[in-house]
Amino acid sequence: MKSLPILAPVVACLLIVLTYLLVQGAAPDAARHERTLDALRTVILYNAALQRDVLRARTGLLHDYDPLVRSIDRLDEATLALPAARDVASGDARADIDRRVAGVIAAVRDEETLVETFKSVNALLQNSLNYFNYMSGRLASEGNGLRTVEIGALTIAMSRFIGDPQPEEAKAVTAALDRLERPSIDTARAGDVQSLGSHGQLIVSRLPEVDGLVSRLQAAPTGERARALQDAYLAAHGRVAARAALFQTLLYIAALVLVGYVAYLLARLRRNAQILRERLEFERLIASISSQFINLPRDRIRSDIGEGLARLVAQSGLDGAQIVVSRAGDVGPSGGYSYRRRGVDVPARSANDMIELASRWTLTDNELQGCISVPRVGDLPDGLEKERLRAWRLRSWLCIPLWHSGERLGFLALDAVTHEKHWTDDDIALLRTAAEIFANAIARERSEHEREALQARLNQSQRLEAIGTLAGGIAHEFNNILGAILGYGEMALAVLLKDSRARRYVQQIMKAGERAQDVTEQILAFGRRRERRHRALTAQPVVAEAVDLLRASFPATLSVETHLAAADAVMMGDPTELQQVVMNLGANAGQAMNDRGVLRVDLDTTAPVEASMLSHGNLPPGRYIRLAVRDSGSGMDQATLERIFEPFFTTKPAGQGTGLGLSTAHGIVAAHGGALDVESKVGEGTTFEIYFPRVERAAEDAHKDEAADVPIQYGSGETILVVDDDRPLMQLAEEMLAALGYEPVGFDRTPAALNAFRTDPERFDLVLTDEVMPEMTGIELSGQLHRIRPDLPVVLMTGYGRPLRSRQLTAAGISEVIKKPLLSAAVAQCLARHLH
Repeated sequence: MKSLPILAPVVACLLIVLTYLLVQGAAPDAARHERTLDALRTVILYNAALQRDVLRARTGLLHDYDPLVRSIDRLDEATLALPAARDVASGDARADIDRRVAGVIAAVRDEETLVETFKSVNALLQNSLNYFNYMSGRLASEGNGLRTVEIGALTIAMSRFIGDPQPEEAKAVTAALDRLERPSIDTARAGDVQSLGSHGQLIVSRLPEVDGLVSRLQAAPTGERARALQDAYLAAHGRVAARAALFQTLLYIAALVLVGYVAYLLARLRRNAQILRERLEFERLIASISSQFINLPRDRIRSDIGEGLARLVAQSGLDGAQIVVSRAGDVGPSGGYSYRRRGVDVPARSANDMIELASRWTLTDNELQGCISVPRVGDLPDGLEKERLRAWRLRSWLCIPLWHSGERLGFLALDAVTHEKHWTDDDIALLRTAAEIFANAIARERSEHEREALQARLNQSQRLEAIGTLAGGIAHEFNNILGAILGYGEMALAVLLKDSRARRYVQQIMKAGERAQDVTEQILAFGRRRERRHRALTAQPVVAEAVDLLRASFPATLSVETHLAAADAVMMGDPTELQQVVMNLGANAGQAMNDRGVLRVDLDTTAPVEASMLSHGNLPPGRYIRLAVRDSGSGMDQATLERIFEPFFTTKPAGQGTGLGLSTAHGIVAAHGGALDVESKVGEGTTFEIYFPRVERAAEDAHKDEAADVPIQYGSGETILVVDDDRPLMQLAEEMLAALGYEPVGFDRTPAALNAFRTDPERFDLVLTDEVMPEMTGIELSGQLHRIRPDLPVVLMTGYGRPLRSRQLTAAGISEVIKKPLLSAAVAQCLARHLH
């Protein structure tokens, strides 16, 4: 349809040219030409016949004038056909022929006039001649001697005059007639002699006129003009015939050209039909490949992509095809897919080389529809591209990027090794459709694999969440137990002598309780149930300090190498927890190497531009601080690698590990918004890479070491309402508060505490309540108390470690939250802040 605006004017011009050649090539009308020639020949012929008959009539050989009349009639008929001679010429030639035709017609009309005059005069002359001859002969035979002599003399003079009518001869005839008209004795013939004289005089007067007419008729230009007209007509007809022949030749050539062009069009139509058939087959192939991948099971995608490449190569007449897949952000099967036609030998090429060449292609002349099209490798300018393609023995090459949802998955490369291949725009469009089909299939394979991996991680997260909930509950109960141990131990130390054996025993109990408290903190950290106060910190000094602690704890057979290159990198976090991550990973690595080998700790920065999937978390694009801990230990198999962050999972013998080191590190990393990537092979060691989000440098929180010894502030008899569902802990709190100078009032049930408060709200100066209680939580109790007395300070005790919302605490009127187990110094400081 697009060619119609161009084709229509071309066809119109072609028709005009052919019509012009056809009109100009038309030969003169043959019948008209013959009629014109017959008319010219008739004029010439009958003009000659007329002149002949005139001479015969002059000599008396013509008995009547019918031949003259016939000649005149034929000449008239012929002149009627002469104007047709003008039709063979044009321009000056036509005007010349018109002029000559007019001259011939005028000459014929003049001859007609002369003939009519000739007939009249010649009739009188011939009549007089006949009478003169008859009478002269008669008188000569009947007369006497003298008259006979005179008549004889007259006859001789007349004969000479008739043969040559000259004036001298006319005088002789006149003299003879005068002698004959003299009186004679022969009166009987006087009348005849007089008649003879009259006719003689008539002959003398008419014969020169008749001869003049005859001369004029013989000198008439009709024949000459007719022949000149004939020559001019034939010349014009020849020119017209030659011109017609020329245009006929041109028309014949044009016809040959048209026949050739029609043959070319037929050949092109056949070729286009063949191309259309091939394209239809190609489109059917694309449709077949597309339908093949609809609802295709994931385990068949790889094999069917190879089959699709084979069909694509066979249909396109190529020698091979290869799909290379980028590994950036790759999950699931990666690498590539390839097919080579049997008998085609090409050097092996890696996927990385293909991706590098296609990604860094610099020759813009070979870019077509977003693809790299190289019909002739030999025509490429010298450079890396030409060198690489020649090394692969390719003669033609087409590389199509594989896009899916705005992400480039890789490339589809089509190879021509045994011959050169030129791809049209339509070919590239169809091949791009095939590439999209393959890209969708690869993306679906990746998505399904990623979905399975995410499902496995979700299941693992759910298990970890369940374990974390359990661990939080255990920590809460354990904290209650530790509260009693550490609280009564602290009170015992206050009354025991410094050098007594019992004091030493109690101190050991306190140390064991503190170690148990550390385990509880790890459990809470793992379960993400401990409140964290992150601040901007420079990671490198914290990591360096943790590495120094590792070196001090390792034996001499295990060395630590560091490469810390993140001096100015700042992150949001807890320095103690960051050190705990380094310590836990380092300790785990040392145990994996059996305290022999080299532990390497690296710290640097990275800024990936594409999202990637790590072994234990997603890493979005951004700026990160990367902590890497590498060991040369025994490594782990895949089954062990999948469970390393499960709490209480350990590969160590019973009694040699809690199984919380790596799970605690995983919890800390997750709380910091980081991601973990673990690589390990049996016998080759393990590498832990941790990515912490990097922030812009900001004023770090001032960190001041707390005073080692803070003086305890005692109360002045203020009344403290103590609420805890664990009666021993409630009694412990009462004794602790009494020792600190306060008057405690304890309840192990919240309704009883609430009723006592309602009875006398002004009695109490502060409320110390547990968070988790069966009948009413500490927050709910605080809300009730706050509504009764808004100015009352409320301190919430918690051993569960669950993060509490500040808005929720403020609404309940809670002034502060302290952690269990309670120690006298911490409790004294807290109460002093709200009462003194």
